[in-house]
Amino acid sequence: MSSAYSTLQVQKYLSYLSLPSKYHAYVETPHLFPKDEAALTVLFRCQITRFPFENLSVHYSATRQADIHPDTLYSKMMGTGEAGPTGRGGYCLEVNIFFHHILRGLGFCVYTVGARNRDRVNGIPQGDYGGWVHMANIVRLPSGVRYHLDVGFGGDGPTSPIPLVSGEAIKNLGTQEARLLYDHISKESQRKQKHWIYQCRNDMDKEWSSFYCHPDLEFFQEDFEVINRFAAWEFLKRELVVAVKFIRHGEEGGILQNQETPVPILAGPDEVHIAGKIMLVNNEVKLNMGGRTRVIESLGTEADRMRALRKWFSICLD
Repeated sequence: MSSAYSTLQVQKYLSYLSLPSKYHAYVETPHLFPKDEAALTVLFRCQITRFPFENLSVHYSATRQADIHPDTLYSKMMGTGEAGPTGRGGYCLEVNIFFHHILRGLGFCVYTVGARNRDRVNGIPQGDYGGWVHMANIVRLPSGVRYHLDVGFGGDGPTSPIPLVSGEAIKNLGTQEARLLYDHISKESQRKQKHWIYQCRNDMDKEWSSFYCHPDLEFFQEDFEVINRFAAWEFLKRELVVAVKFIRHGEEGGILQNQETPVPILAGPDEVHIAGKIMLVNNEVKLNMGGRTRVIESLGTEADRMRALRKWFSICLD
């Protein structure tokens, strides 16, 4: 399947990522970008450290609705004409659809799946899975191995592609692990049907928490247009304003100034590692550098929130 983005658009995207030197040559030849796990991991981590998860279009646009057409998403995040990237990202459908067409433009074999989330109480997922409100990308490498790529699940999202191998865990931020489990969900009456269940645990001695699930069924743009209307309404109903950006090792800079000492990470010259994440949730800015999440700024007014978005995320809303 072809990408909605031109070669020039994909080149502009790759230029913006600040890829490790090993991958610089592929900026001019994006179709030759390596199709292996190491390169896919670098691309994934560059994506989540450059394009935040944020639902600001739902709260601050005239329509109260995100436009998820691929061309609109590219302009929103990468700018138009001579203008450079905007600092914007988007919520789950926005960033995952955007990334989907980037992957296609690089020549990856990729398709999209729709997912069902569970509600959370104090951050812990509980109860049954709801309806379709989320999505992810599935990439099949030439090796035959498939990977689950979700760049739009906010602070609870993975920091690497996850192999579509039931129970195989990856190291996430700090001591957290993430995995996919291929299993039944409680609602199913057809026992032949199973779902891939995204799970996390915060330490080896903790229980796994199940956040969302998806069947091995391809979804299309038209499906997400339907999902988009409900997902936007859910954010408005909950009055939840959120922005989450992962921090790349070596780029902590001003974010860490007078905050906390990062956990040392040994990174090779051809690698990208995630050092932490910064989050704006309604009236608080929080920081997690691989340990405990801390509130680093409280926001008393709407003007304070706008300043915080500029300061911490380089997002300026017009």
